[in-house]
Amino acid sequence: MENEIEIVNLIDEQEYLEEVSEWLWNEWDKEHGAKLEDAVYRSKHSISKDNIPKMYIAKYKNEAIGVVSIWLNDLKARQDLYPWMATLYVKEEFRNMGIGKMLQHKCIEETRKMNYKNLYLITDHNNYYEKTGWVFLENAPLGDGRYTKIYKYKLK
Repeated sequence: MENEIEIVNLIDEQEYLEEVSEWLWNEWDKEHGAKLEDAVYRSKHSISKDNIPKMYIAKYKNEAIGVVSIWLNDLKARQDLYPWMATLYVKEEFRNMGIGKMLQHKCIEETRKMNYKNLYLITDHNNYYEKTGWVFLENAPLGDGRYTKIYKYKLK
């Protein structure tokens, strides 16, 4: 199956934009009262060909099965850190098949091509990103009383 998965820039396959936006909305925004159309709007403005922001999707037999983004910032408290890997998501029925690692690798390689030294991410997951070379940097406030973990990936 791994050989049949294609990672493509969402700007080149925008027919998947609303579906991907709905995944992200369900995963991160819905519980905070955001509207689906807000997620679609954000996704429309998070795609580009050559610059950040970018979104990549994993496809299997013309079905979108995962997404990852490169953003200039994903944490208000740390405007000094950039760029960020964000929105790593794989559809439930395709998890534990290495697709998340493939999406991470695409994000890392594309960011490296842009000559950045580091890539960052925030997460509440434990012991997932460490397995793929990310290093815990610190706990940081989200601004609503909660904290998140910042990880760093050295590109150079």
